[in-house]
Amino acid sequence: MNFTCPICNSDIRLIMSHIGDKCQVKHLDQCQGKESGEFMDKETKQDERRLNALSATLRVIARDGLEQTTIRAIAKEAGCSAGSLAHYFTDKEDILRQALELADSQIAKRISKIISETEPDLALREVLAQVLPIDNDRSAELTLDVNFWGRALIHPELRGLEHNDHDRWRAIVLELVTKNAVANHNLQAAENLTDILVAFLDGLGLQALIYPELFPPDRQLELLNLQLSQLGLLVPTQIK
Repeated sequence: MNFTCPICNSDIRLIMSHIGDKCQVKHLDQCQGKESGEFMDKETKQDERRLNALSATLRVIARDGLEQTTIRAIAKEAGCSAGSLAHYFTDKEDILRQALELADSQIAKRISKIISETEPDLALREVLAQVLPIDNDRSAELTLDVNFWGRALIHPELRGLEHNDHDRWRAIVLELVTKNAVANHNLQAAENLTDILVAFLDGLGLQALIYPELFPPDRQLELLNLQLSQLGLLVPTQIK
């Protein structure tokens, strides 16, 4: 006898057992009475520990650099033993790869929220500001990304990851630029403007990481405004 468990939503197998005059139904697969809750709690805790380790990895990279980001350093930052990380990751490269994916997902969530809540011509500048190191979180994300650029030159699997990341980011910028009233008349113009903006942001972000005293957050946003103005894409609004 099969049905869908209302607790875990898995397809399960049941058996009937008779004790005295009472008939009992037993859940044999993933969930069995209160054990279903225990199973789900265990899965949730594992996910939380994995995310905690990845967040710790981002902090270590931002603070100490990629070369100093060891398994031991990550474990210390995460408040766990180095051996426990083996339950969630195959090796250091796996941790770094998943940390990059986490950083990408954090950026994607912010961008998605901006696009869904803001007019297209206003969203462009807000979205572009998300990849500049204007606060601690964005500095950590960009530091991770920049560190991976060098590793991607010698690790094909990381190169593919970086290419996919770049393609997704360029597609977002292109869509917003194309929707902008100034660029909408010419697709080729939109393509060119997009490439200029992506290259500009890469350069400005890198300069800001290396020379933070020369490119504090206000200066970065000022230069972004200037670049958009020169390209005819500036719409007066407040950058957050």
